[in-house]
Amino acid sequence: MAGWTRLTLLALAIVVSPGRASATTLLDYVTFDGIDYLRWTVDEPGRPLTRADLGPEFGEDTRGCSYGIDAAAAFLPSGTRVYAVRGYPTNFRLAAIWKDRIFLYQAWRNPRAKVGADLYDIVGKVRAIDVQRGEPPQASTTKPAGISSPRDIEALVEMIATGAVRAPQVHALAEPRYLITLWLTDGTTLGRVYFRDTNELMGGVTVPGEFARIVDRYLGPRSD
Repeated sequence: MAGWTRLTLLALAIVVSPGRASATTLLDYVTFDGIDYLRWTVDEPGRPLTRADLGPEFGEDTRGCSYGIDAAAAFLPSGTRVYAVRGYPTNFRLAAIWKDRIFLYQAWRNPRAKVGADLYDIVGKVRAIDVQRGEPPQASTTKPAGISSPRDIEALVEMIATGAVRAPQVHALAEPRYLITLWLTDGTTLGRVYFRDTNELMGGVTVPGEFARIVDRYLGPRSD
């Protein structure tokens, strides 16, 4: 596929400032064709990808460049091969292989996305949802609350899929944020931060207030 033949690599620390949309965290990313794909440095709780999950090869790293310029990435060395993931469009998921380990990258920001479904291919593929306060890596130290009602799971997925995508907002450090983990039917997961007060899912997906009401019902009252 033209435009996807080069992957370059760069370590990047994103630090919160008044002009950033995410809290202090270390992100592992790739950027292709204007789309940013993200993996947390804390592994997702779902099953790891295997060779059987890999689709056609997209390309490999051949040169270096800065974050935000096609094509760019973090952490992986020159020569890393990048693949499509079977069962998912490439504007949602990509995989990279390094030292026999497969790394899953999932869409974070896409300037051409109009609604959440343009970012995340999740409709009809979510079997469970976990929620926990905070964001990686802090959220990984707390026990998630599982959303048990199929009706609530369906409603949350629908709100994400139909939510309008806008440029990510600036979020105050004090704004409550939750980690939403979608468990897909193939055993893999998609974890994204939800900003409670501004009703935004990481990547700029806006959701209605009902999203927070459902999530809060499972999380219960704050302890602080």
